[in-house]
Amino acid sequence: MRTETGIRTVELGVALASTYMVAVTLIQTSLYGKLKPWILSFLAPLLLAYGIDPTFFDIMILGVVLSISFLAWRKGDASGFGRLFSLNMLMFFPAAIDFSMFNWVNLIFPYDPAPQVQPFWVFGVGLLLQATYLTLRYTVRFRGIREELIGRDAQESDVDEVSWGQMTYLVQLVLGTALISAGVYYGVPYVKQLMLSEASKLPYPHIIIGVVCTFLIAAATILYLRSEGRKTVTTESSADTSETIESLPDQIS
Repeated sequence: MRTETGIRTVELGVALASTYMVAVTLIQTSLYGKLKPWILSFLAPLLLAYGIDPTFFDIMILGVVLSISFLAWRKGDASGFGRLFSLNMLMFFPAAIDFSMFNWVNLIFPYDPAPQVQPFWVFGVGLLLQATYLTLRYTVRFRGIREELIGRDAQESDVDEVSWGQMTYLVQLVLGTALISAGVYYGVPYVKQLMLSEASKLPYPHIIIGVVCTFLIAAATILYLRSEGRKTVTTESSADTSETIESLPDQIS
């Protein structure tokens, strides 16, 4: 149980840390600064009616998202963590847009991109979100494997050893992913000029690149959904086969 408690503690730490950091980043983005007065114009009367000072709106945002993060951790399943990751990415979106070379939001909703955070800060928060996604995705599986092994009457000491080995692998995976991402981040400036020179030869480069990237993302999404569908069908077939085998003795008797 101590090992499972340790895994759950790691989940709580990365969930709260990522949500807090991305919420702090959101509050310092240009898009949030543009929308905040408009939001407060609707919420201020309601807040004052409950005796809440609208100047604490930013702190309220932090409290709400941290509460959502805690509830997702308390639920502790893949769907809850998936919603938490979606929430974090939604809050991270304005920061990514502020430093984007193609700020399409500014075309629809004009504003002056003047973020109060540095690019390195946004990159660090992005790495934290990536590490959080990998950690929560794998720890859910690790806990499921623990339950399965314990259900098969495995020794708790052996199960703990398996879990610690899995956590060691997870740490290596997260560190390796972070190093690769950092390498890409620092390597982009060296290939930027080459990419710009090649893209400048294209007519309407933003449109062409945007369309190509959209098709690539759509293709990747379709392939992912199809692979998940195959896994589901395989799992259901295995379950049906197991039920059939288990029912054979009753049918024979």
